[in-house]
Amino acid sequence: IGQKIGTGPVRVINDPAEMERVQPGDVLVADMTDPNWEPVMKRAAAIVTNRGGRTCHAAIIARELGVPAVVGCGDATDLLKDGTLVTVSCAEGDEGRIYDGLLETEITEVRRGEMPPIDVKIMMNVGNPQLAFEFAQIPNGGVGLARLEFIINNNIGVHPKAILDYPQVDSDLKKAVESVARGHASPRAFYVDKLAEGIATIAAAFYPKP
Repeated sequence: IGQKIGTGPVRVINDPAEMERVQPGDVLVADMTDPNWEPVMKRAAAIVTNRGGRTCHAAIIARELGVPAVVGCGDATDLLKDGTLVTVSCAEGDEGRIYDGLLETEITEVRRGEMPPIDVKIMMNVGNPQLAFEFAQIPNGGVGLARLEFIINNNIGVHPKAILDYPQVDSDLKKAVESVARGHASPRAFYVDKLAEGIATIAAAFYPKP
């Protein structure tokens, strides 16, 4: 989640009662988070969870705080040992990475004021709603192309045919669809809601630009 890199000692928290163990600059490692965790999340250099996805509580709060997060790891609380120094990178594509040790990183800064004016509008191709608000901070003329197939992949994660053919699909696929659609009236309602959410997120990020 995000495009940043965080480093620090691992702090594995298995019980909310232990949250005070997390010090500023620690890498918070937990099974998952909820609103009760937010005060300690603000102190973390990075967040790693066993469970969750791009729209889970940890992911949403990490975006708001600008803290790199790797969610849905499965067994992070078992693999990462308390006190170990690690580097959490969300700057290498869609998948976050966790490295042993404190790796050297390089930051390149570009001053907006040094960019020359041009006579044409430069519009963006946007396919990941989760990055829309970050992309909107870059000088732009709006969204020239919203890649629907990427929105489906990033925001929904289910092939349209699995939704259309839901009553006829095999039991394993049906269980997978039911898992992601939990909390919605039906798989089709889930698909429509998430697609609308993805498109609306991009539109909101770039408003009032086209």
